[in-house]
Amino acid sequence: MTSTDFVARLAVGRADGPYSATLRIWSPSGKSDVYASVRERAGDFKISLHESGECNAGLTNQFAAQEADAVTAMGGSRHQSIWTRVVHTGLWVVTPLQFALPASELRTWRQSPVRGSTITWLDPPPLGCSIIVSCVFSGRGLSDDQWPGRRNGTHLVGSKLLPNGEKFWLLWQNCPTTAHEQSMLAEARALMRQPGMVRFSKITDDSPPAPRVLIFKEFQRDRLLIVLDAAAESAPPQVSATR
Repeated sequence: MTSTDFVARLAVGRADGPYSATLRIWSPSGKSDVYASVRERAGDFKISLHESGECNAGLTNQFAAQEADAVTAMGGSRHQSIWTRVVHTGLWVVTPLQFALPASELRTWRQSPVRGSTITWLDPPPLGCSIIVSCVFSGRGLSDDQWPGRRNGTHLVGSKLLPNGEKFWLLWQNCPTTAHEQSMLAEARALMRQPGMVRFSKITDDSPPAPRVLIFKEFQRDRLLIVLDAAAESAPPQVSATR
């Protein structure tokens, strides 16, 4: 990608640990599509929020070609999730994608990320809470100082007026960790303990300290995909409950 009109890199925590994976969310110049991935794995998987309203999450074409056995084990499709968002909503907002980054899942892992201007660092939430990063669409009528959820505690990372007339917003909020998130963690960890778990030869990592795991769950009624950034089982960080 040689030119972008919008690109954001977000991480929760501190470069000297503990911290989350680094999210990368971007929209190419001249296009109304929005994409998201984890910075360390941007060439392996991608979430696409297309101008048409079609949304999908899964392996990239290149990575799927390298991992034919894993794709077969997944059912033959490189897409793990497919859903549709409402488009051209006027002042009404829609949220087709959220990332949940719980305090309980922050770890010091692998090579520490570099603090710098390219990453927006969000302070870690207290234990029992999560940072929720939301990809939101609206009509062009909302100004930048009227971002969705502002009165309810959301924070604006950035926005882009898309060529098709919609407006894209990237927001974050500190929220109590929900029962949905706890359920996603429990289900995923139970699955990872099963011997038949799908493995990717290039990236499945069982080595300490605490490799990261991305957990996907669709909420069809809300036309929403939630991606939870988790650590493999290890001791949680000591995060002050007063922050």
